[in-house]
Amino acid sequence: MNQNSESLTGNVSDFKYYLMTPYRVIGSASYVLRETQDVRQQKGFITADIEYINYKASSFSTDAEADNSQATKDYFTALNDVIDDTYKAAFNFKLGGELKFNTVMVRAGAAYYGNPYKNLIGEKGNRFLLSGGLGYRHKGMFIDLTYVHNMTKDVHVPYRLQSAPNVMANIRNTTGNAVLTFGFKI
Repeated sequence: MNQNSESLTGNVSDFKYYLMTPYRVIGSASYVLRETQDVRQQKGFITADIEYINYKASSFSTDAEADNSQATKDYFTALNDVIDDTYKAAFNFKLGGELKFNTVMVRAGAAYYGNPYKNLIGEKGNRFLLSGGLGYRHKGMFIDLTYVHNMTKDVHVPYRLQSAPNVMANIRNTTGNAVLTFGFKI
């Protein structure tokens, strides 16, 4: 990654680094109701996913062709220590299904995204999503309407202090989105 900014002197400064994002392992399963070769005869499906994400595995490192000074290496070591001290692994779960009634489909789903924080000073965060929708497909035309209800709990720590108690904001957010999609197959 390459980060550019102007220094106080007005000159452009360049800082290059690498970010290793968390690894994840996903397992999925699905079942088709009335499985046949002719998909028009199928009655729907059920699908489920379980996902393991190790947020603690995120890390920053220097670019071999950029600044490799000891100060830069020490900065990334300290930053990676904060990541290790703050985050942990989490599980995410998703379940969904669809029932087909000739040209009309009914869908429902749920997803839970687990807490990525170690809970050192009360950090807790997760998301829970519920969705439902209707679809219509006939002779190459389709229309889909879906509603997604999102309930999120999170924290925001603007800065961390070693010499005083940390201040954090507990955030609870509920949103809803309606999505309408339509198209034609030519």
